[in-house]
Amino acid sequence: MKQKYENSIHPFITMMDRISDIVLILEVLPGPEFIYEFINEQGKKILGLDETILGRRFEDIYAPERADYIREKYMEVIKTKLHTHFELVGEGGWIGETTLNPIVNEHNEVTHVLSITRDVTDRKSLEENLAKTSAELGLVWDHASDAIFFMNEDGSIYRVNRAFEDMLGYQQAEVQGVLIPPFFKGHNQEKHEAFLSKLFGGQAFENMERQRVCKDGRIIEVLASYRPVKLNHRSYAIVMYKDITHLKEVERQVKEREERFRSLFDANPDIIWAIDKNGRVEHVNGAVTDILGYSKEEILQMDSHLLANHTDSQTIQYEEAVKRTLEGATVEYTAELFHKSGKKVELKVKTLPIRVNGETIGIYEVGQDMTQRNRAERALKRMAFTDSLTGLPNRRHITEKIDETIAASRENQQQFALLYIDMDHFKEINDSFGHDAGDDLLKLFANRIRSEMTADQLVARLGGDEFLVLLPDISDEADAVNKAGEVLNALSSPYRIAGQQLDVTSSMGISIYPKHGKNKRELIKQADEALYSAKDNGKNMFMLYGK
Repeated sequence: MKQKYENSIHPFITMMDRISDIVLILEVLPGPEFIYEFINEQGKKILGLDETILGRRFEDIYAPERADYIREKYMEVIKTKLHTHFELVGEGGWIGETTLNPIVNEHNEVTHVLSITRDVTDRKSLEENLAKTSAELGLVWDHASDAIFFMNEDGSIYRVNRAFEDMLGYQQAEVQGVLIPPFFKGHNQEKHEAFLSKLFGGQAFENMERQRVCKDGRIIEVLASYRPVKLNHRSYAIVMYKDITHLKEVERQVKEREERFRSLFDANPDIIWAIDKNGRVEHVNGAVTDILGYSKEEILQMDSHLLANHTDSQTIQYEEAVKRTLEGATVEYTAELFHKSGKKVELKVKTLPIRVNGETIGIYEVGQDMTQRNRAERALKRMAFTDSLTGLPNRRHITEKIDETIAASRENQQQFALLYIDMDHFKEINDSFGHDAGDDLLKLFANRIRSEMTADQLVARLGGDEFLVLLPDISDEADAVNKAGEVLNALSSPYRIAGQQLDVTSSMGISIYPKHGKNKRELIKQADEALYSAKDNGKNMFMLYGK
């Protein structure tokens, strides 16, 4: 049968014997039945068959299940008179991609089926990797999806397939015999002749990326393969173009996205850690050096993540934040770390899950340096809650503290006391010695009150020469009275102001929670009334409200 084909399509058969694909021709008999009429050399080599298959059916060669599967595909060609594609898996994991092509007579009857099987094992593996182009494609003539053409030794085109015409827009008659094909871009004759010399000297060229110009002016990118062959004792080159324009565009888009992300990652003023799902730091941007003083290399070489060792968080601990983020949540928390130099750094951290194909494979941790902002906020808060002259807490501070103490005392069924203190005759002293001397006296007065307080007792300046003391958790009125006596005694010692010694007395009123009031307004009012009772009774004394 092979001799029969050689008499009519010898160049085609010779080409089929030279290419790396498996080529089979089956005759269609009534039934229908499919009889092998041709197998090329590659088919014999890969399938382990020989010419004894000629004249035989699928059932004579393959196991029933495989024979039924193949027959089903051939029947599809008979019914549709269209190309059919399917895959076959051979021993050792070999994968073949088969194209069945109907050959019809003048009555539009399928008389033969041309089977072309390409080894796509490597291509399948590379496609999964998305980083390489497909493996070498088989050279199949008019029935292939890739452009294929024969080239003469002088570089002119001898013959093209239909896919070539579809891809580039040129009909065979338009390019046949042309020495410099019109679809070449940026042609260099010297380089072209050197290339032809190597090619027809026996050297093959595989998967070369080239740009080609279509008839309509479009520029496409192709993967070009060249192989020298002998047909009818003449030298040709078989050339295949695979259109990779879309793939290259996707690659450019991916590269652009990667470059944009890298710019955002590297130039971000916040620290960005990329960690895997096991907690290992895989990457960190340059902001870590600006904020924490460590180089990226030092961070990557550390045995444990700096965030895992942070001192405290007001919201959530590191391990819990990682666990929740790996479950798909976005978490924010605060962390205090130490700069390489030893100074404290305050961060606001936000975690984001890294998802690939719907699976969380790691975490981005974004750390914003809040040290200066927090320091400024604390300074503003101190200013808002501190008396500028004496450095004591102001009215706003102590009234908020009284609210907190009321809540705690109510829950724990405890008592606390307020001491309302006023300097006797301060206005006369201020008028006699001046405001500067008066301010100095107020500072000394405030310091003496503060020196009598324990860590949990709070003294505040309400304004002018008025001061308020909070004594939390007293056991009884006697505790408050004893403290009032100690403070009054400390305040009675002489003061040295503007080079002169002054004897200054003070008066004090006491209120007890909850006996004298259930809220701060009542308690302060009752302490103030007790203060004025002390003044009315001769000053330089303290009075307990209601006594």
